[in-house]
Amino acid sequence: MVDLSLDSNFSVFLNDRNEVSTVDGRDEFEQSVRVMITEFMHNSILGEVGSSNIENKIRLEVSRVARKHDQISDISGIDISESENDANKYIVKIFYESDSLSEFEVTE
Repeated sequence: MVDLSLDSNFSVFLNDRNEVSTVDGRDEFEQSVRVMITEFMHNSILGEVGSSNIENKIRLEVSRVARKHDQISDISGIDISESENDANKYIVKIFYESDSLSEFEVTE
């Protein structure tokens, strides 16, 4: 599958050839995770108390997106933690079987 590439503000942008940029493979999966978790947090988690409950819900959402993109077998672990600097931010780490790591922040 191929999807439009989005910047940190979820806006489409042009590549160096003035064409709409696209992503596929693992990049597409990771972009989908960021989009879905951000949407999930804005629609479902606002106002909830208890970081462990929120962390479990984010982990479940990452797993759902991984299954949808047939990436679940490539993942060896998912770690969600509250940011030390901002209680409204969570750090999402996706560990892959290939020993690579994807890490990003999401905000309530």
